[in-house]
Amino acid sequence: MQIWSLSTPIKNIILYGTSIVLMKGVSLIMLPYIATHLSQSELGRLEVLSTIAIIISIIFGLSLHEALYRFSGIANENKKNKITADIFILSLIIAAISLPIIWILCPLLSQISALKSSTLELELLLIPLAFEAVVMVVLAALRMKEKAWVFFYLTTGRALLQALLVMIVLHYGYGVTEVILTGFISAMIQTVAVIYIQYKMNKATYIKYHFNLRITRIYLVYCLPLMFSGVIFFGLNGLERWFLIIYVSFNDVALYAIAFKFALILVLLMQPFGMWWMPKRFEYLSKNGANTTTEITHISIVLLCVLTVLVCYFSPFFIDWFMPPSYQPAKEMVYILAVIFAIKELNELINLGALVKQETKKLLVINIFSTIIGVTMIILLTPYYKINGVLIALIVAQSIRTLSTYWLSQRCFAFPYAIKKIAGLFVISAVAIGLSQYQSTILLHLSNAFLSISTLLIFAFCNQLIIFPITGKSTQITQKR
Repeated sequence: MQIWSLSTPIKNIILYGTSIVLMKGVSLIMLPYIATHLSQSELGRLEVLSTIAIIISIIFGLSLHEALYRFSGIANENKKNKITADIFILSLIIAAISLPIIWILCPLLSQISALKSSTLELELLLIPLAFEAVVMVVLAALRMKEKAWVFFYLTTGRALLQALLVMIVLHYGYGVTEVILTGFISAMIQTVAVIYIQYKMNKATYIKYHFNLRITRIYLVYCLPLMFSGVIFFGLNGLERWFLIIYVSFNDVALYAIAFKFALILVLLMQPFGMWWMPKRFEYLSKNGANTTTEITHISIVLLCVLTVLVCYFSPFFIDWFMPPSYQPAKEMVYILAVIFAIKELNELINLGALVKQETKKLLVINIFSTIIGVTMIILLTPYYKINGVLIALIVAQSIRTLSTYWLSQRCFAFPYAIKKIAGLFVISAVAIGLSQYQSTILLHLSNAFLSISTLLIFAFCNQLIIFPITGKSTQITQKR
């Protein structure tokens, strides 16, 4: 019996964790510095501009990296290299098509008065996003090949360079345009680097470049519904700020953005695990079976609950300690946003069944349905309840999306989840999050946090939600099912 070897996964998880801490943690650490050098209104405007970048990156990214996970994850080594090269070429073609589209789009967007943005700002913001698919495909390929160190250099190098440039431009009194310019410079340097690295990897494996329309169609049929799901899901993860600028000021948008970023610590902490697991889960299912895959998913859900509770306990303190006094009201909404992010992360952990059966079109339908509900609630509630209306709408829509995804995935491929035990875990987490909102001394607050996390972990261990999965049984599950 071969016990699941933790050495390589843990080594890579730690390295990915360091990458994420330095990549996104640096931007979070920079937030107080930016907040003291830009007015609250300008920070709110910058956040609204960032939502435009989100939607454009989803569209031009085309979710090609998901196609790489799906089709390369279960292939042999030689075929993996060929699939990676094919998808890489496709991503370069998409970049060539995207550039002129962005060039035409920017002057049109600058005419939207609510954005208060120039054509130059939009060009600097959006042009690097034409290469979003290229960057995502190469970074995904590096993760699948266990080249964690190369991934580390590419991601943290970009983050540290941008942070350094932001400090320089703000120190000398420049504003939003120059901050966007720093992102343009660092993104383009990373793009050149990933193209060179992928070219070298293709050359080393003697891969010949070609474009096959039939194969390309297979990839696009798989990933286009995922891309459209992302676009639709933007209604629950960005579009709400566009509604906020209609009913509240840029100052209130800035408060929402600050709470959003501190709640985003949860995603930041989950990503090291996700960056290891997401590319490997198809391979684990194919080689080790549904039981082992389920056991790892159980561990990921326990991790998600623990981290959610930690973020709810400590994010308000971080806002207190590091942000200017005008941003203190953001503490009141950070824990709700943390719960919303937790539900969103849970959706990504339990959607494997639908992806195995390539039911991405049905996932698209789920995203459309939940987004229609969320956007409708935002439209109805925001004029009366402002930011609270947005929060209510998001938590309802995300819950509907996750429950629907679970139902679909289990119909496609029935993983043996311990539902009653997981429900107990969620109840304990909910109680812990409620306790985190009580005002108390620092010592009592830390004691409650320690007690909550201990209770969660003890419950998980006693109910065998945390165990060492057994692998080594080469079971072609996808064929059997």
